[in-house]
Amino acid sequence: RTHGQHAVPVTFGLKAAAWIDALLRTRQRLRQVEERVFVGMLGGAAGSLAGFGRQGLELQAEYAARLGLAPMAVPSRALVDQQAEYVSILGLFAGSAGLIGREVYHLMRTEYGEAEEPVLPGTVGSSTMPQKRNPFLCQDIIAGAARLRALVPLAMEAVQTEHEADRTTAVMLRDAVQRACVATGEILIRLRQVLRGLKLFPARMRANLDLGRGLIMAESLMLALGAKIGRQQAHDIVYDAAQAADKADEGDEGDFAALLAADPRVTAHLPPERIRAMLAPEGYTGLSGTLARRAAERARRAIGAPGGTG
Repeated sequence: RTHGQHAVPVTFGLKAAAWIDALLRTRQRLRQVEERVFVGMLGGAAGSLAGFGRQGLELQAEYAARLGLAPMAVPSRALVDQQAEYVSILGLFAGSAGLIGREVYHLMRTEYGEAEEPVLPGTVGSSTMPQKRNPFLCQDIIAGAARLRALVPLAMEAVQTEHEADRTTAVMLRDAVQRACVATGEILIRLRQVLRGLKLFPARMRANLDLGRGLIMAESLMLALGAKIGRQQAHDIVYDAAQAADKADEGDEGDFAALLAADPRVTAHLPPERIRAMLAPEGYTGLSGTLARRAAERARRAIGAPGGTG
C-alpha cells in the first residue's frame, strides 16, 4: 500500500526486510557513537585541571582507564553534545520502532486482518466486548516511541550551557538521558514480544489483494503494453480501463480484464489469455524474496546467529 491505497504486490518478507534494515542502522549508529559518548571527564571546577597540578592529564587518563573509558580530550562540563547525540540516536530508534508497531497495529484492524500481535490465552481485550483482541503491545510501542522522540528537543536544548558549567542544562540533560534509556528498554521488551510472536494470515492477505479484482496489476499490464506502443500511450489506455473497472459493480462484464480484452488497442499486442495470466499478483513481486533473504542474512551476521556466514 502506498498513500493508503493498493499499489503493487509485495511479500510480507519485503516489509520485514525494511524493518531489519532500519534496526541494523540503529545498531550501527550506537556502535559508532560509543567512542564519543563513553568518555571519562575529570577537569576540575572549570575544566582547566588546575587543582591536579602538572599531572592532571595523566590523572584523567588513569581515572578513565579504570572505568573502561577514554579520557575526554577537553574535560569541559559545558560540552554535552555527545550525550545529546546519544539521545538523538535513541529518538531515531523510536521512530523505527514506532513505525513497526504502527504497521502491525494497522494490519490487525478487522478490515485488514493480515497480522496479529501475540495474545496470551485468557487476555481480556475489552471489559464489555468479549470478541476484541486489542493490540496492547503495539499501542505501548507507539506511545512509548512518541514519548522518547519528544525527549530529543530537550536534550538539544541542554547543549546550550552557559559559560563553563550550568546546573540548569545539566538537570535537563540528566532527565532526558535517564528517561530515554528507560523508554528504550520498555520499547525493546515489547517489540521483541511482538516480533517473536507475530502471527500472519496469508489467506487474508491474498483476499485483500483480490479486492480490486486485478487492478493491483495495472502497472504490470501498462509496462508490458508500453514495451509495444510506448509508455505514455499505454498508461492512458490502462488508466481508462482501471477507472472504469473501479466504478463497476462486482460481477459486471466491465471488470478490469474484460475491459482490457475488449480494447483493440490492447489485444493487438496482448492476447486475452496473457492479460488474464498477468493479473496474478504472485507473478509480480519483483525481488521481494531476494531482498528479504538478504536482510535476514545481514541480521544473522550482525548478531552472530546460526545460519549467518559472517
